[in-house]
Amino acid sequence: MLFKRAFQGSDQNLRDKYLIQELIYFERYCRDQKHWEEMKKCFDEKGTVNISWYNGSGWGFVDASEKMQSHAPHKINNILVWINGNKAVAECIASIQIRVEIEGNYYDLTSYVRLHYKTVKKTSGDWYIFAMDAIYEKDTLIPMYPVQPLADIGEAIKKYRPSYANLTYSLSRSGHTINDSLPGEDRPDLIAALYTQSDIWLKEQI
Repeated sequence: MLFKRAFQGSDQNLRDKYLIQELIYFERYCRDQKHWEEMKKCFDEKGTVNISWYNGSGWGFVDASEKMQSHAPHKINNILVWINGNKAVAECIASIQIRVEIEGNYYDLTSYVRLHYKTVKKTSGDWYIFAMDAIYEKDTLIPMYPVQPLADIGEAIKKYRPSYANLTYSLSRSGHTINDSLPGEDRPDLIAALYTQSDIWLKEQI
């Protein structure tokens, strides 16, 4: 059911796709702009989040995000949606941008991800996030100023997975414990497992 082209969707199907896309746009916007109470309203009460620095409930993720010091705005390219009744799987193609300080110099960290959502529709007709998982593609760490000296961090970064090595290095320096077993382009087996699980979930009846 995942990754199949939809032909001539019904008006209700198109409306639901729009609502799901708006839900994800708004949830990410609230994360970027620190609208924490509104962000919580996007998650189902049983919702979960599994990303580099957090694995737990959706509401807990909002609380943990509020406590973070770094600003990490998202640039969203597109959102694709597959619907089955009151369930849907969506994938948000995005980049996350963080300015970090290393040894007195500033760098722009960009993490390229696919945010993989499961969403559910309540009797009210509103959609909520049931799960969000990150699939890591690659990341970059670029000096803020082109003439600044570069920190000698190459060896430190080499020990991390290439799909999110710079992100892992930067967040680890901030005191976060990073999960190194997440889906990423360097672990296609984990991506396949996530997609298989999501496909099974989407086909199941609520």
